[in-house]
Amino acid sequence: MHRWKFPVLFGLLLVVAAAGGGGTAQAATTRGWTGAVNSNWTTAGNWSPAGVPVNGDSVVVAAEGAHITGVPLGLTIEALYLGANVEISGEPLKISSAITVTRANIVPTLDLVVVLNGNVLVSVPPEATLRLRRRVSPLGTVAVTMAGRTLTKANGGDVELSGDVVGAGTLAATGGQISILYPLTFGGTVSLGPGTDGYLTKRGTNPILCGSAPGARFVLTSAHLGTGCNNGVNSVGSLSGQGSLSLSDRFSIVVTGDTFDGDLTGTSSAVFTCCAQGVQTLQGESKFFTGTISVTGGSLLLEGATFPAAAQFTAQGAGAFPAGLGGFGTFGQTIMTTAVLDLASVNGNFGLARFPFLQLAPDVTVEYEFKGATPGIGFRQVVMSGEVFLDNALLSLDFNGYQPPAGQALTLIKGATALFDTFHNAADNKNLPEGATFTADGMQFTITYKGGTGHDVVIARQAGAATPTPTPPPPATPTPTPGQTKFKRFVPFVARDS
Repeated sequence: MHRWKFPVLFGLLLVVAAAGGGGTAQAATTRGWTGAVNSNWTTAGNWSPAGVPVNGDSVVVAAEGAHITGVPLGLTIEALYLGANVEISGEPLKISSAITVTRANIVPTLDLVVVLNGNVLVSVPPEATLRLRRRVSPLGTVAVTMAGRTLTKANGGDVELSGDVVGAGTLAATGGQISILYPLTFGGTVSLGPGTDGYLTKRGTNPILCGSAPGARFVLTSAHLGTGCNNGVNSVGSLSGQGSLSLSDRFSIVVTGDTFDGDLTGTSSAVFTCCAQGVQTLQGESKFFTGTISVTGGSLLLEGATFPAAAQFTAQGAGAFPAGLGGFGTFGQTIMTTAVLDLASVNGNFGLARFPFLQLAPDVTVEYEFKGATPGIGFRQVVMSGEVFLDNALLSLDFNGYQPPAGQALTLIKGATALFDTFHNAADNKNLPEGATFTADGMQFTITYKGGTGHDVVIARQAGAATPTPTPPPPATPTPTPGQTKFKRFVPFVARDS
């Protein structure tokens, strides 16, 4: 039994609650828990003024250490005020306007399903944590039912979600922390505002408790999203906005279709995986990311994003959404198999694609788009600071009606310290050895792999009609550019485990 110990605080809370507490104006009672009789919510003598809360009432619980049980089915309250380390359990509780933690250094727990009966403001002061804990009920293992509404966490404290969030709507945070400690089926928007830290974290050692929301769209506004899941994968639907993403282990973007203008951080154990469907675009500067960017389906595009040479990029995946990697900016060391290197424009911009190392495979298609002859403006040039392995990858050229004049040279790959093997022509699947003539978009070109200082790939427009020149069959084994060492056949990449 817990008796009331804070009459002054209780009186103040009653005044606040009676003033509306952010809810709608109505003639309702504010009842404070005293625990004078037992721990059951439905005992009238446990409340002041006496009487069990009814629909439309607001509730204040400030009795330290209280464990209140038996919240009845079908109850709707206006607001809930929590002023102590309390735990409340029972049937789903509908709340219309507010959940307020009224002081710092406490950790109240709602061990029941919170059902939004309106847009609800959750206010938690700094140094306090509100736990919305998983609860096995007829609805499943659920902490919050959104019902298409918005739950907004405000102030500098933390809200921990260790149960599912179901239904559409918006889960928002403005300041402080919001921690997702359980896999969510939530398919709405998770919006993190300025100064907010969001966490997808493992709790304990059970891998099922890795935080994730693979159907939710995460939108950051000058906010931070952190991950950490040693025995599983943190996943979200898509990522957009501005801010930072810190990875301590494996992280996956599932649905995609958004642009993230922020930076990624993570050491060699970090793996950023996308994009099962659609296109994810990165725009930020990630100069402290030394992990792996793994494209297993869909497309990942850089739009001016930069990564250090220590970062690893891989693209490997066939099927309905084959793996694609492209865009302009600075990539890490890149290995591609069963994938597309997409060198088309991004939002009308070409730019330059910079690589410290690039290794392709015969089942990779390299797709160039041309609208002019100037690198970075009319087409996307690959600029190297290290070696290139072409390994008979397919070269596809799309000129979009642009017709370079006879004699015009276009440098596709520039600056490699060494260049191995040759392309195939995607149009006819014929080998393109040194000096070969081939046709693209009805125009004839020649190709050399010895341009520039000796390792640039350059094509040049030829005069005359399109008359493809027969080429010999490819050799039994890939032949390196003269003076270079033979390239060993690529071994498929396997993502690192933590």
